[in-house]
Amino acid sequence: MTQRIDSLLDGAGLPRLERSAWVEVDVGVLAENARALIELVAPSTLAPVVKADGYGHGLEAAARCAVSAGAARLCVADSGEARRLRVDGYEGPIFVLYPVPAAVVPHMAELAVDTTVGSTKEARDLDSVLGVGKPPLSVHLEIDTGMTRGGVAPEEAITAASALANSTSARLTGVWTHLSTPEDPDFTEQQLGRFDSVLSRLRAAGIDPGLTHAAASGGLLSVDTSSHSFVRSGLSFYGLDPHAGDPLPQSVRPALTVKAHPVRLTEVPSGARVGYAGTWTAERDSTIATLPIGYADGWSRASSPGTFALVEGRRAPLVGRVSSDSITVDVTGLDDVGPRAEFTLLGPDAGDEITADEVAAVRGTISWEVLQQLGSRLTRVYTRRGGAVALRAESTTEVVIASAAGFPFY
Repeated sequence: MTQRIDSLLDGAGLPRLERSAWVEVDVGVLAENARALIELVAPSTLAPVVKADGYGHGLEAAARCAVSAGAARLCVADSGEARRLRVDGYEGPIFVLYPVPAAVVPHMAELAVDTTVGSTKEARDLDSVLGVGKPPLSVHLEIDTGMTRGGVAPEEAITAASALANSTSARLTGVWTHLSTPEDPDFTEQQLGRFDSVLSRLRAAGIDPGLTHAAASGGLLSVDTSSHSFVRSGLSFYGLDPHAGDPLPQSVRPALTVKAHPVRLTEVPSGARVGYAGTWTAERDSTIATLPIGYADGWSRASSPGTFALVEGRRAPLVGRVSSDSITVDVTGLDDVGPRAEFTLLGPDAGDEITADEVAAVRGTISWEVLQQLGSRLTRVYTRRGGAVALRAESTTEVVIASAAGFPFY
């Protein structure tokens, strides 16, 4: 077997990997996902959520793919992610999903980043936080319609919105809510009813709510979003189905794979114990491959037993406990598995595929977490049409671009 990744990187003039475990992201697939979702949610616009390092894909790369495909704005979780987008050169609208600390608020105004307010006190405090002569801050007021995680109660909405409307340093740019259970039509209808009621009462009080938004990935597939300004697509942008409402368009598909080369291949006798606490014992003479990826990289300890690696489309089970920096795989009986073999832990390989849903089911979690836990130690290799176009090395946010024609720009 050849070491395909070296050929990809050499062909693009990119540096080789410093570690034999990495993430590949197809930027063409991400851009196509965005285009499909833009068409699906029209006349609303698309605001992909690129928080948590772009759900493991890389914040900057995910943002560039979305914007190059026509996304109207980007959503992040905190001020640091917003800053990274500005440093990367994105000049378009950014919405921060959670309230930021008071000390950071002036910086968000300077960067022209929209922030969230979730209480009347926060709204009233903005003038003293921002001060006189500073750039105005654009604020979206969050309404708690049933998520019970953030936002003002519906009956408090007019008071909080009035404080923003009368502010000398902030302006009410939008009003929004978050759907807690889009797979439950009845409860979702109740939430949207509360939200629509708030919007009606604000308008009746002479307050323009500005931009309105309620739906994330589950919502965009289960409710009519046409009356709202934009939808916040998270999981769906990355090609995974949130399992709420209608299925995703067929053209929307995962863009990310997790791969590794073995750093050790060893023959062990029947009865040998593998890994911490010897939780797995070989029932026959076995061949064990060690891959340099572990729970420090987001490959959860709960992944073994129960999950697999693919080697040229053949399934090999993870055995023993996942370590901080390595996993062990039983490749007994698989021909031609040598040190140059490529193992796929997540994604397609030669006619088979290990999905995030499959991995999540074994771990007792959800696909969102599988993606978002992927650590920065794993180099991101960006591909397009089968070739490498960029690379983000271990524990850095700098993207090294090989081909301006292949890697998306804002």
